[in-house]
Amino acid sequence: MIGRKIPQNKFGRIILMLYLCLTLNKNIMEYKVLTSSSPEGLTEKINNLINDGWKPTGSHQVVEQHRQNRYSGSQHQDTLIKHEYSISMVKEFKPNVIEVDISFYHPDDDETIKVYDIEGMTQEFEYKLKQLI
Repeated sequence: MIGRKIPQNKFGRIILMLYLCLTLNKNIMEYKVLTSSSPEGLTEKINNLINDGWKPTGSHQVVEQHRQNRYSGSQHQDTLIKHEYSISMVKEFKPNVIEVDISFYHPDDDETIKVYDIEGMTQEFEYKLKQLI
């Protein structure tokens, strides 16, 4: 009921609900760096992880891993260059979170006093909990 004072036990319940929302709202993240010796190999690895819920972060990188000059006698023939292709991937785990709006009003337009709608917040929390279950 809107406008009634907050009994101590109800207030404790609201704090518990807020604590649960804030605790469950933490995202857990996993991070990987994929590498391959060819663009095709990297693309295949990326597509496999995307299917598992991973997301690429940023763009791919290419670095020169090895360079070897080849000679025939003292004559330079060619240079073999090996590249390494890499990209960072992230997977976020978002648990189910119940968010409840804190609702209150100021009686007689006195902004120094807040009257909380305990029943409304409790009903919203229980409704959203039923939706998760």
